[in-house]
This record gives sequence, structure tokens and C-alpha cells, in this order.
Amino acid sequence: MKDLYEKYSIYLTRQNFEIFSVMMIVIFALIVFTSSIPSQGVLTLDNKTIKYDGNIVRGKMNGQGTLTFKNGDVYKGSFKNGSFNGKGTFTAKAGWKYEGDFVNGQPEGQGVLTTEGKAVYKGKFKQGIYQNAH
Repeated sequence: MKDLYEKYSIYLTRQNFEIFSVMMIVIFALIVFTSSIPSQGVLTLDNKTIKYDGNIVRGKMNGQGTLTFKNGDVYKGSFKNGSFNGKGTFTAKAGWKYEGDFVNGQPEGQGVLTTEGKAVYKGKFKQGIYQNAH
């Protein structure tokens, strides 16, 4: 070990350490920056019962995409950190559909809910609940 130290100790200078440190900071900054760039991809979740096709950032659904559930339900629209967020359309296999704003996976804001019987509820939703009922 002493021989190894004596052989390479000439390289252990403050200047070399500073150069090495700056290089490591640049490398890690590039890794952080490139991991934030959206990419197109497909994710399968919950033992392949849910399929996502769309933008992925850091392994999560982010941006525009389509989420298809095993039972036939489909959500198409905006995602943020893996949840429905922004404008989108959720179409249930049972026949109902919600088009409008989503926040954290729930209808929130302006939207239109069309039931299986074709009744239409248009207006404001809060935490998934229609707010214009009289």
C-alpha cells in the first residue's frame, strides 16, 4: 500500500482534486438535467392490468398520454407526476364519460359528465362531485 501511495502521490494535488470535483459536478448536473427530458414510451402497471402510452419523465406519466385499464376504461389527456392533471377525457366501459379538467386524478374545475342514460351535467366539479346541483 505504501508503494502505491508513493507512486501516485504526485497526482494528489489540490489543483487535480479541484478539476476532478468540477468534472463530477458537471457529470451529475447532466444526469439530473437529462432525466427531466420527456420521452415517449409505454408503461405497464399493476401486474400488466393497466397500460400507459405517452410522455414519461423520471419514470412517471407526465404530459400527454392514454391510460387503458383492464376493464376497458380509458383516460386520454394530461398527466402530472403519474396522476390525471389538466384537460382530459375519461371514458368508462359502463357507458359514462367525463370531459374536462382534472386535478390529482379527480374531476376538478369545468367539465361535462355524460351518464349511461345520456343525461348531461355541465359545469363545475370539485373533488369529483358536480357542484351545480340545485
